[in-house]
Amino acid sequence: MPWVNRPLPRYEVPAPKVIPYPTSASACHASELRISQGRGGAAAGTLYERLVLTNIGVRTCLLRGYPTISALGPDGIRRALRPHREGFTFFYLVPTNLPSGGHSFIGFATSDVCDNGTRPATIYRQLSVGIANGETVHAGAGVRITEVCGLYLSSFGVPARYTPLAPAPGTPATATVRVQMPASVRAGTVLHYTITLSNPTKTSITLRPCPGYTEGVYASGLVVRRSFALNCDAVHAIGTHEHARYAMELTVPSHAPAGVAKFSWSLNDPNGPFVGRIIRISRR
Repeated sequence: MPWVNRPLPRYEVPAPKVIPYPTSASACHASELRISQGRGGAAAGTLYERLVLTNIGVRTCLLRGYPTISALGPDGIRRALRPHREGFTFFYLVPTNLPSGGHSFIGFATSDVCDNGTRPATIYRQLSVGIANGETVHAGAGVRITEVCGLYLSSFGVPARYTPLAPAPGTPATATVRVQMPASVRAGTVLHYTITLSNPTKTSITLRPCPGYTEGVYASGLVVRRSFALNCDAVHAIGTHEHARYAMELTVPSHAPAGVAKFSWSLNDPNGPFVGRIIRISRR
């Protein structure tokens, strides 16, 4: 397809937003829940642990809010733990309806760098978890949490999901992209290159409405970034396992410095597709 000069407003990728889950179910009861040990990990001087709450009942229910925790310490005394409820967004969890067999989580975090890393860990066992309706769920014998330098607690929930979601079948963002371009371009001239959009899916990709794209060249002291409409005059869809090839143009400013620059091209969609290359700019 030949290039068409149809400029669009500069495209900016939208900032991610949290997508809420449904929370319409009534509260879970303790008899409907089982607690097991989840995955743990460590990063940047912090230990992370997770408890998994499984809905073993037959109905969908809801866990939300912060749990209360009591546990048996290494001295054999049961005590109420008082973890902080903020400070670690690593395990940001959000509430959701919990179907039969579904899972919700509680995240814990503790630092392990206080006292120059010499403070011993305190292991708590035989956990009892209080839920929103005042009932208590007792964890199994193998469930434990660790505290070294303070303890931080998440709310009940599952990992938050953010925009953008995966592209819908048949939309341009499901295409793959390949670029063919020269190794160099002279400042003050037009870079001519081609973009090939391929459809690897089993659903035809519709180009209505006609998508836009953004092309750019970036180097020290140089930022060229422009958005245009794709040429959809003749091709309105890309069939399954087919492709469409487009001629492209990008004007390189006369003041562009000589040297290596980064080239990028993407459809104007948070999911892309995206492609990039290195190109050399010459002054003669």
